Amino acid sequence: MVLINGITRKIAHKFTHKTAQNLSARGYKQFCKALAQPQAVQREKLSSLLKVIAPSVSGKKYNLSSSLCYEEFIRKVPITEYSDWAEQIDKARAGSRKELSVEANERFQPTSGSTSKIKWIPYTQSFLNELDAAISPWMMDMYMHHPGMLKGTHYWSLSWMPTELRRTISGAVNDDLKLLPWWKRLFMGLTSSVPEGVSLADTSEDSQFATLCYLLADKSLSFLSVWSPTFALTLFDNIIKHKLELVSVLATGKWGEREPALPGLKCPRSQRVAELLLHWKGGISAELLQQIWPKLALVSAWDTSSSATWASKLQNLLPQSEFQGKGLWATEGVVTIPFQNQYPLAICSHFYEFIDLDTEEVFPAWKLKQDQLVRPVLTTGSGLLRYAMKDKLRVSGFLQDCPCFEFLGRLDGIDLVGEKMSPEIALEIMKSAEQNPRLTAITVFAVPANTPNEKPFYLLLCEPNSKITELEMKQVAANAEAELKACFHYQLARDLGQLGTLKVCCSQNARDLYYSRCEARGMVVGNIKIEPLVLWDIDTPNVFLDAIAA
Repeated sequence: MVLINGITRKIAHKFTHKTAQNLSARGYKQFCKALAQPQAVQREKLSSLLKVIAPSVSGKKYNLSSSLCYEEFIRKVPITEYSDWAEQIDKARAGSRKELSVEANERFQPTSGSTSKIKWIPYTQSFLNELDAAISPWMMDMYMHHPGMLKGTHYWSLSWMPTELRRTISGAVNDDLKLLPWWKRLFMGLTSSVPEGVSLADTSEDSQFATLCYLLADKSLSFLSVWSPTFALTLFDNIIKHKLELVSVLATGKWGEREPALPGLKCPRSQRVAELLLHWKGGISAELLQQIWPKLALVSAWDTSSSATWASKLQNLLPQSEFQGKGLWATEGVVTIPFQNQYPLAICSHFYEFIDLDTEEVFPAWKLKQDQLVRPVLTTGSGLLRYAMKDKLRVSGFLQDCPCFEFLGRLDGIDLVGEKMSPEIALEIMKSAEQNPRLTAITVFAVPANTPNEKPFYLLLCEPNSKITELEMKQVAANAEAELKACFHYQLARDLGQLGTLKVCCSQNARDLYYSRCEARGMVVGNIKIEPLVLWDIDTPNVFLDAIAA
């Protein structure tokens, strides 16, 4: 009977994937056709967007009409950021209609901001259709190049909400499947390794634990999609951290003490994995994960800029699978997708412009040149007009006539006292620190002064790979400080006594320290990307000093 059920599930999975593949074909063909005519496609996209935006409050503010061409549009609308839309978005959240678009807002998706703790991005049906215009060709391309995906279940990471936000927002905001058309939700639900209900758990920690249980019990897992590779690595670390509890849950098929926090969720059961974990004496390794997920065919995660180190670690832990880097997706919209081994512009989704970082000149997508360094600007179905993202991209080439990009990092620099710190400098400091193989550099924090008598300082946050001595730590700190002093403005700030000396914190809980800052700002756990340079802007900078002292 077990064999028959296994064969039935295998056939059902393959049939469901084939059906989803066929239903994605239209979007795939549309995207392939668009690659050869970016100007025509983009001009048509702008025209269709103006039809739903022009009659809105913001459309009337800028005197827009559905007949405007691109050249007229850019004369009427300036480049904008979230602060330009915050007041209208707040009104829309309070119930005001037609603020940014004549369409109803299906949801308001939270994300972090540079000046405010939370930004709320409106999602209309037009915007959801724009996301699907990127998802369909991406999924079809994956199915074509990674046929092993057809043979099992899939895991798509949820938008993990901070615990305190879960109690104040709709459950739909915490469920990424709600972003998809009904037929995609149906077929992805049938092949999902983890049920949607995990998003409704009381806390993020309970959601993560339940997710881990479902994944561990799923021997047929063939595709794993997360945004940040550190999310997957932390999830795997929890296999050892919660080993005995996981053994109990998987052996009995009961949640135990977590039952009240996971209402309505049927507990998974796997005697095979329970016994494997019970007798496993080591830490997380490729050998253990290969035994748990022998059919894993593809892993998808960020692998550029500051995520490269973590993506490499993730690949090493899952050698049985192929690896695919993510395109550039943000809560505000999608810029690129992985497609035919490149990262082309999601040409059928939004209307795109790009600010040249050398000249500040703004270009439409069809006028970009090879190797330009640019910042993307989006006009989307959510009603955001000429919205400037804070991402640095290089035009890496072209797929037919459609530009492709390499993600180089975020543009958010930090200037505590005039030292003009940049993510590029932080990356150099981290690379210098990792010349010592006993540690992995996590990030560089800019820590403001806590009292008038203190000086702000930079802190290099690291994770030990093995035991590291106090002498080695001092050498790492000295080398990092030397790297910083090579920068004129940092050296000047140190000479003037404006900055304290760089400090180093090397802790097994380093990633937890990083996440604590992000979650305190309302960031989504599963979407947290570890950036090379971050301002510590919550109220407890002494957590670092405690860790250093320890």
